[in-house]
Amino acid sequence: MTNKLDRLQLITTFLAVAEVRSLSAAARMLGTSQPTVSRRLRDLEQLLGARLASRSTHRFDLTAEGEELQRRAAAWADVWSEWEDGLKSNVALPQGKLSLIAPHSYGHAFLMDAVKVFRLRHPQVEVELRLTDRQVDLVGQAADCWIRVGGSRDQSLHVRPLGRMRRFLVASNALELPHPVHSPDDLRTTPMIGLIPHVLDRLVLHSNALGERRTVPIQTTITTDGLLASYQAMRKGLGVAACAHWLCGGDIASGEVRQILPGWELEPIAIEAVSVAGRFRPARINAFVDILCEEMARLDGFEPA
Repeated sequence: MTNKLDRLQLITTFLAVAEVRSLSAAARMLGTSQPTVSRRLRDLEQLLGARLASRSTHRFDLTAEGEELQRRAAAWADVWSEWEDGLKSNVALPQGKLSLIAPHSYGHAFLMDAVKVFRLRHPQVEVELRLTDRQVDLVGQAADCWIRVGGSRDQSLHVRPLGRMRRFLVASNALELPHPVHSPDDLRTTPMIGLIPHVLDRLVLHSNALGERRTVPIQTTITTDGLLASYQAMRKGLGVAACAHWLCGGDIASGEVRQILPGWELEPIAIEAVSVAGRFRPARINAFVDILCEEMARLDGFEPA
């Protein structure tokens, strides 16, 4: 049975044949073969129960039914072209509502700077921002874009790498360490703040100056899935925490927080913009992610993709 998509194809084929009055010329116009055009014309006649053309070796003429169909189909094609052009121009412009999901810490910091710039450039787009530090079901939550920390191998998602965030270890000056920390091995018995899923039972550290990479088991006194909560636990002297410069830079400058193991850093963590995989992506998503990349490029310790 001919479906609706087939019917559109049959009509457009018929219009090409009716315009040039030649199966072979219509085939060249449509980029297909003459037998295919002939078959589509027969299928359309069978679908409508009417003969649309009389054809011989040297002549091709529309019947009365064919001329009526050409008139109606041409009017439909004009309307379709206007609608198609209008839709394409609209899709190319950011519009509608941009639904974002991001970590709490980002939403309270540079992500809101990106939202501000986006709204200034595209005031016609409404922004909805939901904050969570947990895994996100983009389809289930009907969201446009998820700003994700850490990579994933989910092939059902479209992933745009934004870059990598450098991280190091910090502690509040209120924290009294049980012993000095001069090397990564000293972290084995140092109280640590765990951050799900990035800082748990071990740390991977590297030193560019020494050209070394070390994996060290750790003991966490407190574990949370919130970056802001882990940072507050560190500031209250409850342990050493992993942190990026954009979050702790001000406290380090004021002297409230100090770096532990200067010269050693954790493995940089990937930052990605994730959306549902598919051929078409609303312009509002790409426009926002471009702005977010601009804002994040200004952050100390961020390495753009």
